[in-house]
Amino acid sequence: MEELKQSWKSDEELEELARIRRNRTITSGFVQSVGFLKMPIEENGRRVTKDVEVAIFDLRSGVRAYCPVHEFSEREYRSLSGFVTTQQEFIIDELDLENRIAIVSVKKADQMKHDQFWSQLQYEEQKGILSENTYEGVISGFNPETERIFVRINGVDCFMLKYDWDHGRVRDIASQIDRGSRVDVKVERIDLERKLVQVSRKATFDDPFDELEKLKSMDVIGGKISAVHPIHGIFVKLANGLEVKGSKPRNLEEPLVDDIVSCRIQAIDKDNRRCKVVITGYPQGKKKRKDMGAFLFETNAR
Repeated sequence: MEELKQSWKSDEELEELARIRRNRTITSGFVQSVGFLKMPIEENGRRVTKDVEVAIFDLRSGVRAYCPVHEFSEREYRSLSGFVTTQQEFIIDELDLENRIAIVSVKKADQMKHDQFWSQLQYEEQKGILSENTYEGVISGFNPETERIFVRINGVDCFMLKYDWDHGRVRDIASQIDRGSRVDVKVERIDLERKLVQVSRKATFDDPFDELEKLKSMDVIGGKISAVHPIHGIFVKLANGLEVKGSKPRNLEEPLVDDIVSCRIQAIDKDNRRCKVVITGYPQGKKKRKDMGAFLFETNAR
């Protein structure tokens, strides 16, 4: 069981903590460690000291703060150990002057941000500017069955459809989702009755199909073979990240995945998100297909 150390060492540090608490300022710090501590907590209206799991925050200049598990989140976690080294926002909930410890609440900060965010979204919807602002969210989960991505913004759990992740073709979305990573999104729509917020990552950057219109006049553009399918054919990934359908003239060798190719844009259908290119050559040379039969022959000869 980790020792409960004092949060502040000087009057200046205490005054700063008191100012933050008085103004209900949301501040942040890193979870330095997690452990079980004897802490004074409120239980059924009474002050008791109990062994509870606590996230220990490092604020700055050696100032410590303690967040009991029941003040960390509305959700129940088996353990808070997975949050070590993560940065969290919180409010200072209490200053225990007798024991010289600062008790903080991530949960109350989330509720404050939640209420402010919803008020802002309602205002923006009424003004018709809902999709104008960009927000930073944290990827909180992924449902492999529905392929929905869950993003937490200012204490609000939002969702994103697979096709709102990127402008291009999204094959294996699960491999691109990294829980805990930060992502910029825009709000697509809100449902006040069901408290749902749909967001989009791709709305935060330019549509690469707009760039294709400019490239159409070019004689040659670069790409990389991303797939060669016996039924669906050749797919080329362009420099702007779009994966498009490819074809080749008869005189060119069949491409292999990861071949660098030169192309010419043949057709663009922005409405249906389709583009076709014709492969014109292999500027870095053609990759050699491995001859597995020759390899087996060499092995047997030894």
